[in-house]
Amino acid sequence: MAQPRGRRRLVTLSVFLLAALTLLAIGGPVRSAASAAARAVVSPFVSIVRGVTKPVGEAFAGTFNYADVVRQNHYLSYELGRLRMLQAQSAYQTRQLRDLLALDRLPFLGALPVATAQTTAQNLSNFTATIEIDKGTDAGVLPGMPVVGGAGLVGIVTSTTSGGSTVTLITDASRSIGVRFGAAGNTAVVHGQGAFRDLDADFVSPGTPVHVGEIMYTNGLQGGLFPPGIPVGAVAGSENARGATELSISVHPLADLRHLTYVDVVLWEPGS
Repeated sequence: MAQPRGRRRLVTLSVFLLAALTLLAIGGPVRSAASAAARAVVSPFVSIVRGVTKPVGEAFAGTFNYADVVRQNHYLSYELGRLRMLQAQSAYQTRQLRDLLALDRLPFLGALPVATAQTTAQNLSNFTATIEIDKGTDAGVLPGMPVVGGAGLVGIVTSTTSGGSTVTLITDASRSIGVRFGAAGNTAVVHGQGAFRDLDADFVSPGTPVHVGEIMYTNGLQGGLFPPGIPVGAVAGSENARGATELSISVHPLADLRHLTYVDVVLWEPGS
């Protein structure tokens, strides 16, 4: 019986509410007499409806505003990414121009002819250090030819094709270079220790004066693998351990081997 009684209450309330709304809608004396009572009845229902619909409306407005903010953020992120890309391109082009200008009339090469080449790939690891360049036998590049950058020796050509070559850098663990340093013309042999490490210099007797920052140059010996006088690196540190038969010397390459864009292949064959 509770369910029918509840339905009757709902019907009665609906009829009463409809009558109140009708009194508010009609004009004339009836309205003036009953309007206050009708408003008193309807007002709580209007407040409830407004209380429910207001948050819903604000939620819809918030949704539309949030979507607009998301769109703006996406656009700003796109623009920021584009600006960063342009900045990176500009930095790369600046480095290319710097490297090309640095290769212009290198004083340590004298009159030796060169072929300027662009780096196309790098293979740098803890032990291996090679680059690929876009000049090969068609440009007169042959295995064994030295490769230099604006600051000094980069490496040596180890294989070629008609249109490209592989250059093994001086930091490669397989490379060794005869050098000369100091006012007395002291000699040493530097060895590669991997792409991200300094070179090691061997065969320097204890007591030999070695100064940090001192430049080591190719000595032109060692079977004539390199012409003399090409800067190789600067002394980064030395140690004279007690009882050692030679100094322990680290040498930092002068050429920026991590960011090679253009290099010069010296068209000079070993022994010439």
